[in-house]
Amino acid sequence: MKNEKNVNYKDIGSVLYRKNNRARNISIRINSQGEVKVTVPGWCTFHRAESFVFEKRSWISSKLLKIERNTRENLVWKAGEQLVYRTGVISILAGEGEQAKILVENGKYNLYLPRDYSSDNKAQSEEVKELLARIGLREAKRQLPLVLKSCAERYKISYEHLTVRRMRTRWGSCSSRNRISLSSALIFLPEDLIEYVCLHELVHTVHKNHSPAFWHALEDLLPGALHLRKKLRDHTIIA
Repeated sequence: MKNEKNVNYKDIGSVLYRKNNRARNISIRINSQGEVKVTVPGWCTFHRAESFVFEKRSWISSKLLKIERNTRENLVWKAGEQLVYRTGVISILAGEGEQAKILVENGKYNLYLPRDYSSDNKAQSEEVKELLARIGLREAKRQLPLVLKSCAERYKISYEHLTVRRMRTRWGSCSSRNRISLSSALIFLPEDLIEYVCLHELVHTVHKNHSPAFWHALEDLLPGALHLRKKLRDHTIIA
């Protein structure tokens, strides 16, 4: 029997169903890229899981619309705008060349758009996003290790190793060996959300899943953590 099933629905698009014998309940997860994944317990049939998804269609649709709106608003830039990162801003400026380019001028990042730039041009928009993501990776590698170290010392939680890299579908992860990975896109978030993600992964060194014990431990260390979790969902990953 197959452990995965992909179904395309007219109103909500592609949904991936995946069996997990450790899961107790059917759960729906929608990442920042708008990918819908359904965890199906081993005792549950795909047919029953689909019925559950049908019941949640309006909720799924509203989430997808919100992600689409946030993506459109957050990933379209115009000359004269600025993108804030943890310790500075990237200025978006009109350029004269055929391609977008990044220059560091007076210690600040300036991104020059192509001469004929249009936000409706997908290739040009992807080019700009790529340059912004590269800056994010550069600054994240320089800054995030210090943030995580400070967070670990403050809450007296140890970890094995840190990797900062471009992660398109998640903000962070923690392996079974307590090796933490952080998305370079964190550098574009407010400080409270950066620290929330760092502590979230640090707590995973003790609690390896999102059990009630995990959320209780996180909330005990950081009152308001569940509010920050919801706040994080409103941000788009630039990576």
